Parts: sequence; structure tokens; C-alpha cells
Amino acid sequence: MKIERILRLTVLFIIAVLVVASCDDDGYSLSKFSISYGVIHKSAEDSYTVKLDNGSVIYPSYSDVPTQNLQDSTRLLVDFTILQDAIPGSKFDYYVRINGIERILTKNILPYSEEILDSLGNDPVIVNDYWIAQDFLTIEFFFAGGLVQHLINLTQHQGLTEDGKVLLEFHHNANNDPDCYKLNSAVAFPLNKIFNETGDSVQLRVRYKGFDGEEHFDITYRPRK
Repeated sequence: MKIERILRLTVLFIIAVLVVASCDDDGYSLSKFSISYGVIHKSAEDSYTVKLDNGSVIYPSYSDVPTQNLQDSTRLLVDFTILQDAIPGSKFDYYVRINGIERILTKNILPYSEEILDSLGNDPVIVNDYWIAQDFLTIEFFFAGGLVQHLINLTQHQGLTEDGKVLLEFHHNANNDPDCYKLNSAVAFPLNKIFNETGDSVQLRVRYKGFDGEEHFDITYRPRK
């Protein structure tokens, strides 16, 4: 995670909060914008849609982001302005202008091994939010740093917890970065690669080190059919 990227993401988070207070439902205006997490779906080299986590699909009539820089299935935070509703029967919901895109760090889940624990790190974080959408577990978190690149990973333990949950462990390696600033970031982990043979649902427990000791959260993954 490079500091420049983290600061850009922080700005988008702040804007997202302001949007909630400034936008209304009285039609569409070029002065209004929304920010949401989503996934890119490319139908051609120069054409794509974005499926948002709320289920809506947007089609960029105009974009400030070159399409050649976008890859299919990329997890992102997108800043957009709705131009108009799509024609009934379309495969998307809105025509939009893309104002900006921030790619979200996306990493595969690793098998837990004590041999790699030192490299994974065990530095504290504050988990601000977490959710599952479009087969991704997304985690927003705060951490201390400011000078060097940090590492983030998620590992899966063998077996289950005593109450039958899959145990995942969130790792943060600060690489001895001084605690200069309180920073925030987000990371996404694809779940369908690990739980592709899961039935209707799987119970997950994500364990991590907080600033006051070990913490965890529980969440249910329901694979898309």
C-alpha cells in the first residue's frame, strides 16, 4: 500500500460522506455525484459496465478514466454522476459519467502456515467496516504509519472453530513504519476461489490484532449461484 494511493482513497472516503448530506432525489444534475464500491465487467476493449454493491449496474456514457487501464473483474471505488435512466430492457440501470476510479487492493486468501507468519506480520489495525458483496469480502480499516509501504494478507486455518466457523486471520505488516499518521485503506478478498464448492452459505470468523489485543468479527458468505 503506497502512501500516495492511501491518501487518494482517504479523500474518496471523505467525499462519500459529504455526498450523503448534499444529494437529493429530485432528478439528476451534473453537479451531483455518488461514490460506491463495485466490480468492472468488460464486454470489449473499449466498453464496460460497473456493477455496484447495491446491485445497480451503471454504463459510462462519458469517462475521465481511459478504458485500456481497466481490467475485467477489478474491484474498485467509483465516483460517478448519473446522467439518465437506462432504456427499459437494457442490461444496465443508468447512463453515467465516470469522474474517477480508485482500484481496491485485491488479494487471494493464503493457507495458514507458521512458516510465513513473520513475513505476514502482526501489527494492529482498527476495522472500521466489513461486508460481503459480489463474492468479495471487503474490509475498511485504520492503521498507523506514513513513510513506508505496508503489507496486508488474509489466511485460512485448517479445520473449523469450536462453533463450526471457518477461521480466517487478517494480517498487517507495518514493516517498522513509524506511527506518524492515522491512515485508512480498504482491501478485498475473493471468496469464490476458496469456497467454490460451498452449499447455500458458510460461516466465517475473521480474527485480527487490534490496538487493545485480539479481536474478531463473524460474517456469513452466501455464494452467488
